[in-house]
Amino acid sequence: MATFIWPLLIYWLVLFVACFVVVEIGHDQLYDEVTPHAGLKVAGGSLLIALLLTVYRAKGVPASFESMFTTNIIWTVLQGIVWAGVFVLIFQFHPWHGLGIGLATMLLVSGLATMGVDSLLKPSVPTARRAAVPNQPVRHTVSPGATAAPAAKKAE
Repeated sequence: MATFIWPLLIYWLVLFVACFVVVEIGHDQLYDEVTPHAGLKVAGGSLLIALLLTVYRAKGVPASFESMFTTNIIWTVLQGIVWAGVFVLIFQFHPWHGLGIGLATMLLVSGLATMGVDSLLKPSVPTARRAAVPNQPVRHTVSPGATAAPAAKKAE
């Protein structure tokens, strides 16, 4: 259960912040107004997208930059449809604006959020301690084929 809750919370936090910034700036710049109850709408929309990304991760097809456009292209197309729908229907952008802004946000944020989840949930590997070996001075030649310099003669 914890393997489902922690990724959901991390995804939701990252998506909420990113979507809130995009919605506030987008509505202010495009329409000179903000939507009423923008925080609640962004919380709901980002939760929906976070659930989708968490399910992708649980199914073994995370939305990572390495596989978004190669092995997981079908899941990326489905994710793009959901993002555009959320931006149009929940965040109340006009259809063309929602499509463009939603897809651009998806391309930037979903991979970054997946990197965050991967780095925060990766088990830490304990480092092995090695015995400290003191450095020994070099008393011979370092070239592989040369012979050592003759020893200095003792003064008589």
